[in-house]
Amino acid sequence: MSVASHFNNSTRSAAASLNLSLQSITHVSNTPDNNRLDADQPTLLNIEIIVDEDVNYVANKQRLRDACTTATSLRGFHQGEIGIRVTTDVAIHQINRDHLGHDYPTDVISFPYAANQPHIEGELVVSVDTAAERANELGWTVDHELLLYVVHGTLHITGMDDHEPQDRLAMRRAEREVMLRLGVGDIDQYAADGVNLEANCTEAAPATLPDSATLPKHDHSRPTKHPLPEDEA
Repeated sequence: MSVASHFNNSTRSAAASLNLSLQSITHVSNTPDNNRLDADQPTLLNIEIIVDEDVNYVANKQRLRDACTTATSLRGFHQGEIGIRVTTDVAIHQINRDHLGHDYPTDVISFPYAANQPHIEGELVVSVDTAAERANELGWTVDHELLLYVVHGTLHITGMDDHEPQDRLAMRRAEREVMLRLGVGDIDQYAADGVNLEANCTEAAPATLPDSATLPKHDHSRPTKHPLPEDEA
């Protein structure tokens, strides 16, 4: 997998984007997973992380890697390549508009490329600006908010979705489990939509993924300050 246009700091052609040189980081983790028979199998992922130069935030890259590998391990993926770009509202707004047709900034956008257990490939882009704004509203740290974005985006890359209540409940439970494994307490009070899904759903959708799937690009949030047209809501 080559890291494409979501990772360059300026608008370039697709061909030029492929020439972007990044330092690859192979991350090995023995993250426990009590839901799998192969719980002790180490995770081997090639993770590429870029923090844009205009980001006024010191990202903890190791924590972002841990968030990514813990989420993939929970879902049964133990090898592959995932790229993470930490950027601003301005940059993610452009990506959201160019690739998804949504003319507003957002928190996280996922680009799933392949998900055939145990192999996974994809990219995700997260906005520090949105994380800072949202963290201030919710009363927790920017670090935790950004971790949640990486977890959420990674779960989408593994094939999870949140369009329907049952699917959202399954994803919420997966997010909660991953964040707990990262040492972050109960995250329900920081849910993006503020909906008590546990009370509204009697049974969670299964958090399993077929051997192969067609995975869409995903724009996670629908910010109230940038509402979607009625035909997209």
